[in-house]
Amino acid sequence: MLSKHNRGGYEKARSFEKQSDEAVGDLRVGYRSPHLVFPRILPGFQSHYSWAFAKVMAIAEGLLTLVALCGFCLAFACSGNTILRLLRFEMEREGEHLLVTIGVGLVGTEILLFLIQFTQHIRQGGVAIIGLLCVPLFSESRSMLHRVWAVFQVLGSRSTAGLVLLFVTGIVLCVELLTSLAPLTGSDAMHYHFTVQKLILEDGFHPIFSNTHSFLCGQHHLLILLGLALGSEKLALGFIFLGGVLSAAILASLAARWASEHVVLGITLLFLLTPVVFWQMSTSGAPDVYMAFLAGTVLIVLYQSANAGTWRQALVAGLLTGGIAGAKYTGCFIAAAVGLSFIIESRRFSRWLIFMAGSLIGGIWPYLRNTIWTGNPVFPFLSEKLSPHLITAYGLTTLASDTGATANHNPAQFLPFLFFAATRAKNPGLWDFFGPTVFVLAPLVFLAYRNTREWRIPVLVWFLASLGIFFASGLPRFLLPLFPVALLCVAAAIEWSIGKDWKIANAVSVATIALMILAGAAGLAVYCRKPVLAAVGFTSREAYLEDRAPDYQIAQAINQLLGTPKNAGTALIFLRHQYYLHIPYLNADPGTSFEADPERLKTPEQWKEFLKVKAIVYVVRAPSYPMVIAAPLEELEKRGELVRFAQREVGNLKGMRIEQGHITVPVIILKTNF
Repeated sequence: MLSKHNRGGYEKARSFEKQSDEAVGDLRVGYRSPHLVFPRILPGFQSHYSWAFAKVMAIAEGLLTLVALCGFCLAFACSGNTILRLLRFEMEREGEHLLVTIGVGLVGTEILLFLIQFTQHIRQGGVAIIGLLCVPLFSESRSMLHRVWAVFQVLGSRSTAGLVLLFVTGIVLCVELLTSLAPLTGSDAMHYHFTVQKLILEDGFHPIFSNTHSFLCGQHHLLILLGLALGSEKLALGFIFLGGVLSAAILASLAARWASEHVVLGITLLFLLTPVVFWQMSTSGAPDVYMAFLAGTVLIVLYQSANAGTWRQALVAGLLTGGIAGAKYTGCFIAAAVGLSFIIESRRFSRWLIFMAGSLIGGIWPYLRNTIWTGNPVFPFLSEKLSPHLITAYGLTTLASDTGATANHNPAQFLPFLFFAATRAKNPGLWDFFGPTVFVLAPLVFLAYRNTREWRIPVLVWFLASLGIFFASGLPRFLLPLFPVALLCVAAAIEWSIGKDWKIANAVSVATIALMILAGAAGLAVYCRKPVLAAVGFTSREAYLEDRAPDYQIAQAINQLLGTPKNAGTALIFLRHQYYLHIPYLNADPGTSFEADPERLKTPEQWKEFLKVKAIVYVVRAPSYPMVIAAPLEELEKRGELVRFAQREVGNLKGMRIEQGHITVPVIILKTNF
């Protein structure tokens, strides 16, 4: 049955301790059960002490994660500053230089992380990279901390209203940090964002054909890999939160070029409270938000007038653009738009070649990986021509549908999509909702537009990249990297309207932003309640995951039934959310795996041969097989060639989590008998 949140304190603490020992993502340093430290002198007070200890440990882990994130951010900045110093390239403003150095250092670190995967010693390689980052950290930290202090001095000199907005922004960031530190429950994250990195750590760096989405993992997934390699799921989740903070900072820095402090702070707060943003940087478990940060850093580099047209500018802009393209396939449209903008503005083919070279250095790595593994840089797409023997038609069709590639892209729907007002009729959620701000204020943007470099670059990138994403996918959430670019244009348009003293336009602008901030704050308050309670230890890890993580109880039942030496053996599963599985398994759901082809597995005999070749000992269904392959497997059960080994009733989520629906499902484990 499903666990309840009002269980006793002792049960909460015991569950917390047990899960802390089992989970991939818990910090291990210094963790001990209080029962191993203190004798049971006062058993009457033991339950209260254990629960309090669990909360203290959860808060301590959160603080350690925050310190680690700050340390990594400073290390990225120092390493990036070393590279820019060698190139003799510097931004015109302290804050902009700080953000660009973080971007350059981040891309450089990801390149190193990618290369160490080939050594198959990823944990040791992660530690080595940290040691390497310490070298520029020691040499450049004084200079970078001086820049950080200069930025804080500017922030501290704001007006009273500005300080109030800064304070509110700080509260929002604290809430979103706590939300991000709750145990992983994101559906796609448990399917592939985190699961694939976990499998790479456990089984080595090789193609994972049993997960069709594994080939979609980009460079920023390497930050998740680094966090898990260091033994901390919280750090891996914290890296995603850091990407959201950096994206907000880059938006504020860009908007400050055109707008007053109140407009800048209001737009930044609006960004952080936009549902798709706070979902992305807190519980999604997806690192896509780093594309937004890098898109902003590219604009900053291209805005530099002192280095305009130089090879240094071309190289740095290309390196950052490569980081966007290397994130995911839709990032290529943004990178292409940036490249086109660059060649239009520079009008020098030699500089464009340097830009392209920088882009290849910064973002070729996931495509190189796929080429080495499959001969197809964008695998599994285009596989009908490049690598047809490695895919299944059923799996590819399902993947294309999941990513929006098979949707009907009606040109009439492009305008609301362009202005972040599109929503999906099926399966709507926070992950698609940007709000009406850009759509409502779009006329003001068109009126404020001027044919200058500062306007041309962001508008061209925004429009062209949106066009490519619309016809390639059409999923609104893939516009997230362009959202700060659009809000930058909105901020500039509002400031222009204020200069014109257009009272009605100004009132509409203020009302729209204020209403969206209030609505976003209310949404965040509702959304973050349970994750925050879990992050600070008021809700045990076990209870939270049972309530919020799809398929978690199914995975735990499988772990408990097959996780002993006596029952060792590879299990065939049909489970989408595999992150919490801790046994050897092979995913054979035809919709999410290229291992099981329904066209080649139509008979019981074909399935028997498949199970033998894959050395499958157990087959798990919870509660039934996928419909497309059910008949032959059910026939094997009738023949007695798949015999029932164990069964358990567990709870599971029904529908979307926001609906809070739960059902009871049977987990049936069958053993091969041939």
